[in-house]
Amino acid sequence: MTDHAAFAEKYGPWAVVVGGSEGIGSAFANELAHRGINPILVARTQATLDEAASEIRAANPGAEVRTLAVDLSVPEGAEQVIAATEGLEVGALVYNVGSEPNYGQFIEHDWEMLAGRLQRNYVSKARLVHHFARLMAPRGRGALVLMGSVAGFGGSPGFALYAASKAFSHTLGEALWFELGQRGIDVLTPVVGQTNTPTMVKAYGRVDGAAEPADIAREALDQVADGPIWIEGKVQELVQGRIAADPAERVRTIGERAARLAAGNPVGVS
Repeated sequence: MTDHAAFAEKYGPWAVVVGGSEGIGSAFANELAHRGINPILVARTQATLDEAASEIRAANPGAEVRTLAVDLSVPEGAEQVIAATEGLEVGALVYNVGSEPNYGQFIEHDWEMLAGRLQRNYVSKARLVHHFARLMAPRGRGALVLMGSVAGFGGSPGFALYAASKAFSHTLGEALWFELGQRGIDVLTPVVGQTNTPTMVKAYGRVDGAAEPADIAREALDQVADGPIWIEGKVQELVQGRIAADPAERVRTIGERAARLAAGNPVGVS
């Protein structure tokens, strides 16, 4: 059983949860509040942030929950988060934003959309990790959680930039796990597959056997000190298969799964 007092002492008193308005992000925020850490929910839409914050407060009396409506797909987004959290002792950062419901070939997407994804999934992520880790280091404690995916273990036709961004999370997280571990900061990249988040359910329908956000958040936080990567149980075999596969065959298989997902078949890409 988790010692919530010790957990809060090590990773609190505040946590920034990027993508915290719904799905896995709000589940992380709720679980952090349950463990005695005050979450700051960051997402684009104030209405969904307010709804999530109300639910977290109701489930965790005494928790202080703040919200910040920011678009991290634009260059100034990360700086707004930094400014809004100035003076707060942030002991944990969860970077969960980045799900991709838009299937399509890379060159058929508008560049404006792709540029926003690059900013949100790479630049803003690196900026906030750099900022908050530099504040944690002198204290000798803290946690960074960079959400990964099975998609990060192979090129994904139809979701090319998304899969590449998850590979970025994996490799960045591994390196920082070693670098920052020497300074007392835990780094974890949870690897998950299909999860019944609102974004994915809206795009493709509810998938039987898919993970639930609350389970992902609870299990990942239980493993946060045991990085660099935690692979959710339902997808361990799939990940091992992708690592071992011939690259060309891996990409063909992933592409076929992605196409079925886009066509409405629930057996799709993770």
